[in-house]
Amino acid sequence: MQQNDGVALPRLVLATQDSREIARVIRGALRLRTEIVSLVEPPLGSGQHLLHIEVPGIGHVSLLAEPAGSARPDGYPLSVRPVTRVQMAELFALVERLDEPWHTEPPPPEDDEDDEDSDPPDGPPDDTMVDAVPSRIVLPPTSFGTPDTAAPGPATANTVAPPAPPATVGDRSPSSLRDHAPSSVSSRTQAPPSTSRTADPRVGRVLAGKYQIDAPIGRGAAATVYRATHKDLRRSVAVKILHAENQAESQFIRRFKSEALTASKLEHVNVTRIIDFGEESGELYLVMELVAGRTLEAILAADGPLPPRRVVDIGIQVSRALVFAHAQGVIHRDIKPENVMVVPDADDDGEPCDLVKVCDFGLAKLRDPGDGDSVEITVSGMLCGSPAYMSPEQTRGDTLDVRTDVYSLGVTMFEALTGALPYEAYSIVELFLKKCTEPPRRASELVAGLDPLLDDIITRAMSIDPNVRHESARELRTELRAARDALIDDDDDHATIHGG
Repeated sequence: MQQNDGVALPRLVLATQDSREIARVIRGALRLRTEIVSLVEPPLGSGQHLLHIEVPGIGHVSLLAEPAGSARPDGYPLSVRPVTRVQMAELFALVERLDEPWHTEPPPPEDDEDDEDSDPPDGPPDDTMVDAVPSRIVLPPTSFGTPDTAAPGPATANTVAPPAPPATVGDRSPSSLRDHAPSSVSSRTQAPPSTSRTADPRVGRVLAGKYQIDAPIGRGAAATVYRATHKDLRRSVAVKILHAENQAESQFIRRFKSEALTASKLEHVNVTRIIDFGEESGELYLVMELVAGRTLEAILAADGPLPPRRVVDIGIQVSRALVFAHAQGVIHRDIKPENVMVVPDADDDGEPCDLVKVCDFGLAKLRDPGDGDSVEITVSGMLCGSPAYMSPEQTRGDTLDVRTDVYSLGVTMFEALTGALPYEAYSIVELFLKKCTEPPRRASELVAGLDPLLDDIITRAMSIDPNVRHESARELRTELRAARDALIDDDDDHATIHGG
């Protein structure tokens, strides 16, 4: 058995490069549980070992592992966990990448003869909930430490290889770290172009006798979203179906059911409405309103930074949704441009305006301790959310309150104003360290002539210390309204519904 140089812990090597097996072991580490692990060589007695995992196409990662029983035909029972708390962020991002359905299940070869039939009968949908906008910055493959170069002990993080410059689109965010794939956490990640043209066996199927699946419109680590038609009401809806490979994963199933339970309590004009929920043929599904708009992420990717008045208007509406959700005992925990939909609408006078809807309460946590049916969907030690928008306390795994949503909305508004993010980083480790130790950049550093009041509001919302932030989304909304009154309306084409 090999030993790592400079480390007293004996080394174990995972005897597989199968992405699903790797993801299973890493998920076990994030959940601090015992997993049956196939090893090249057996453990060297009891006590802690360093488990070395080679991830094809990405690099190496190390976990702490301790034998937890006798050998079995399919491997050795090991209690696995991250080396350090800060490493959990990298492991979470890695699991998201390994869990992507097009990563574990490559699409079949394209058939040109089926191209004409792959789109819905009436052509590509304009009223989709998911926009085909690629991630603007991806995680550098070297962000996962290589244990052979400098294997960490229990008190230190993995050594990160020299970072490669992150990819950018449109030079909107020169070196700010963005999550590789929105989590299902955020579950709106777009499949590669080839998958959208591949025949989907669910298309044409009728769920619960009334929802006919028309076409896939988005796919993420946990589920696929389809455009469907309610046969009786003859209206379009969106149906989210949990991926088959996740049906046996209790954590995914609990999160999926929790999303339905949580969102069903949120009937508000600024929240995407849940219509139905059920299970058929062993598949869990969620039926939602089909929102005819674009995500804020798509708008920023296409148009760049927005005028201050429009950013404030959007922030006011997101705050309204959060005020309502927080009053119901729900923390969103994943506010970001991808989960903010901007929908063309009309005001009371029939004039065009924007209506903002907050989407994807799949990460939301019910805070009502008296609700015996509430489900705690965050396993101890597991991070949920999108790194660039997570609050410092969320990165540390601390207990969260409504101020974590205030922070995420502050980052979202900062990006909408500047086209960048408040911190520049090449890895999640560096990003999280900065979030917890360094004050964020001020928006006025990137936007000349920005109104000082608005600059102060956004900076306060992104404070490292939750006690310095706005106490609630209601307080943030009040300050944004005051700032709005002082701003010049420099975007006549985009009036926005506000108030409430």
